[in-house]
Amino acid sequence: MKKIIIMLSLAFSLGVVNIAFAGGPKSSHPCYDVADCKSQTSKKDFSQCIKAHKEEADKNTACAAFRSDKQAYMKKMGMSGPDELFN
Repeated sequence: MKKIIIMLSLAFSLGVVNIAFAGGPKSSHPCYDVADCKSQTSKKDFSQCIKAHKEEADKNTACAAFRSDKQAYMKKMGMSGPDELFN
């Protein structure tokens, strides 16, 4: 019984660590080349960086299209969700 509890605890903690340290954007992200945002290591930090560089993001056609309607952009590109754009 102890072994099962330990294994479940370990599996749960690895899942939490994975979520907490979710990587930054993949090179396929439409906003990947905006400023130096690609160096951000989380979705939240990447999003904040893009917002901070709004003018540059708006000049990037793919990024502007993605930001204006994420669902339509992902559907057009055959993506199931935004998680496909992050490591």
